[in-house]
Amino acid sequence: MENSEILERSREMIRAEGEAVIAMADLLGEPFLEAVRMVAACSGVVMTTGSGTSGTIARRLAHMLATTGMHASFVHPADALHGPSASVQNGDILIAYSKAGKSAEINHFVQVTKQRGGRVISLTWEPESELGKLSDITLVVRSGERAEGEGILPFGSTLAAGAVSDVLCQMVKLLRGFDLATLVQTHPSGATAELVRKK
Repeated sequence: MENSEILERSREMIRAEGEAVIAMADLLGEPFLEAVRMVAACSGVVMTTGSGTSGTIARRLAHMLATTGMHASFVHPADALHGPSASVQNGDILIAYSKAGKSAEINHFVQVTKQRGGRVISLTWEPESELGKLSDITLVVRSGERAEGEGILPFGSTLAAGAVSDVLCQMVKLLRGFDLATLVQTHPSGATAELVRKK
């Protein structure tokens, strides 16, 4: 492969990924509003779950929610089915990520969560999948195959799910009244506190 082709294909991939993220703005609607208000009003724990690249985005959202003062943590779906799902209580929320909505361990974790009084928000390409049908709220993050590596690898879809997660976190933070000044106390390491002071 010539250098010119490498650059051309790489630039096209980045443009496609950018378009996949932008497309999410038009997909936000009533289900997203319901999800924001549900998470903001959560009286228990917010758990996130997912496998593979979906798990990476789920772990990231749990971290971001925790930095805004929420009791949030990532739970691997396979681990959840070996005992930790017993910690789910009424008032908890599980946010589940699965592109196809077919992952057996995720869907089983969702079922246990609902049986124990928790509520479920899913982010998936397939709202009619088992995961979508099991969820209280389903957020569609269908970003299109063009942004996927060779039409398959979860490149653009991961970024799209991350973008929806970011705005979910930001809106929840605003509704809960968590101010940036608190970050100076709770985020003393790194540049975050320094940036807040400059505002």
